[in-house]
Amino acid sequence: MIIKFDAPSPWGIYFQDSATPQMEGLVELHDNIMYYLVIILFGVGWILLSIIRSYINTKSPISHKYLNHGTCVPVQKYSKNRYDHLNYYVFYNGGVALLGRTPLKKSFFKIRYYSTSNLNDNLKRYPFIPAAIYEDAFSMKKEILKDNKDKAGIYMWSNKITGDIYVGQSVNLSKRLLRYFNLNFLNSRNELVIHRALIKHGYLNFSLTILEYCDVSELNKREQYYFDTLNPQYNTQKIAGGSSKGLILSEETKNKISKALKGVYVKDKAYWYNRTMSDATKKLMSSKRKGELNPLYGKSHSEETKDLIRQKALGRKHYEDTKLLMSTKRGNPVNIYEKYTSADGASEFRLIGSFVSARRAGKFLNISGSTIIRYMNSGTIFKNRYKFSSK
Repeated sequence: MIIKFDAPSPWGIYFQDSATPQMEGLVELHDNIMYYLVIILFGVGWILLSIIRSYINTKSPISHKYLNHGTCVPVQKYSKNRYDHLNYYVFYNGGVALLGRTPLKKSFFKIRYYSTSNLNDNLKRYPFIPAAIYEDAFSMKKEILKDNKDKAGIYMWSNKITGDIYVGQSVNLSKRLLRYFNLNFLNSRNELVIHRALIKHGYLNFSLTILEYCDVSELNKREQYYFDTLNPQYNTQKIAGGSSKGLILSEETKNKISKALKGVYVKDKAYWYNRTMSDATKKLMSSKRKGELNPLYGKSHSEETKDLIRQKALGRKHYEDTKLLMSTKRGNPVNIYEKYTSADGASEFRLIGSFVSARRAGKFLNISGSTIIRYMNSGTIFKNRYKFSSK
């Protein structure tokens, strides 16, 4: 009988078969470690591949700041004479130019100016000297918040693709601008045009300009000046310090809003879907609109208003679920019994259907709802076959 022993082989890519319990334990430990290493390697590789494929400028609405790194160079304002005046310099292709000069009072302040655009472009773009320009708003987020902390003034968002702008004011620019960098806040207020534009185009395609710093009492006046001068496209309300309250929309705007929202908030997306008010809430609402508190108290609709309401209701269409719910709330329940002869020869009635309204019961038998109600009230049998009852 020949017994074969394992012997080391040259160029082996794996461990030799273990001959001792200690070696067997080492081999098993190696196998376990390699198993988990392969899983980790696959997971990390999948994440990296997903980042490369998905998180790019053309697909991600809010591009990561490191994808935009190096797109602009920060250039600072600096003072030539610290105690005399402040010179505004801008760096452009070909050299340095003096953009403006502002006298200094007692305290010297330092404001950063971020721009890589040509000097002539700046002068053509603005009929005034802005306080600061941030060409790449997202990568300069920290500088923006730091430079504008506890400062009141007028700011402007500029779309580099379309050229559209938005002008706003704030008593604290740092806090206001911080909200613009919060994607959840933009989504929660997506009725604002500037919010939708930032989400659609991304911060990479927007530049931020601080038009000027001013006292809180001058905010409305200065904002109105920029409204009149720049005519910002993203501002739907062109009254400084105003809100959309009392704003009269044109028929074209109303039609656009109606078309955009048609079929959006229906069924499970509706606000009151599967919601009910408590009895206490109903009583409170009733007390708030009871008697003279009701806006229609002592009033009646004119014939013109009634005709308008009637015309609006003519083309109205309800979903089947809504029709069924309306029939359940408003209709008269009807049970249909059919006459049949039992085994002992006696005539009896059996239930063949229950309906939420007489109209639906009539459709089942291909007759009108009024016929159902008439036979149900009289108690007679329809065609000597069907009996109707509400019980």
